Amino acid sequence: MSAEESAATELAPGVYECARHPGVETGLRCGRCETPICPRCMVLSPVGARCPACAPVTRAPMYTVKRRDILAAGGASLVGGIVMGFLWAWVGIWFSYGFFLIFLGIGLGYAFTRILDWATRGKRGPVMVAFAIGGIVIAWGMQWVLGIPAQIVRFELLAVGIGGYFAYQNLR
Repeated sequence: MSAEESAATELAPGVYECARHPGVETGLRCGRCETPICPRCMVLSPVGARCPACAPVTRAPMYTVKRRDILAAGGASLVGGIVMGFLWAWVGIWFSYGFFLIFLGIGLGYAFTRILDWATRGKRGPVMVAFAIGGIVIAWGMQWVLGIPAQIVRFELLAVGIGGYFAYQNLR
């Protein structure tokens, strides 16, 4: 008789001995392989209680960021930030105050989401959010480099905040 078969012997109706912790009585069984499990060794999964062998928890591939993805995101954020900074300066000549900054921020958040989606093949998570916000800050910093008046550059922090929020919502 194997260890699991001996562990699966009923001590009382509906009460078994845990397969991993001898001497511990339990009424729980793995939802996949029916092995008796105690509360200490059970793993809660989206489909119920599982034993540790049946419930390997892995991250979704879209949240697994590798070195290649980090380098691609960094390059895309840098280049995107510089290009978007020049576009921002050009658009900012006409729309640098007030209500239009909301649309500028939404556009920045959307643009950096798409740039990072393209560069990293759809990766998500806090690292991608940080690169998107970093790219938006680089675009804002280009205003200083291009000599836009300081009072306008400070006012455009509203667009940076809105863009960062939209990038966060899309890349989290």
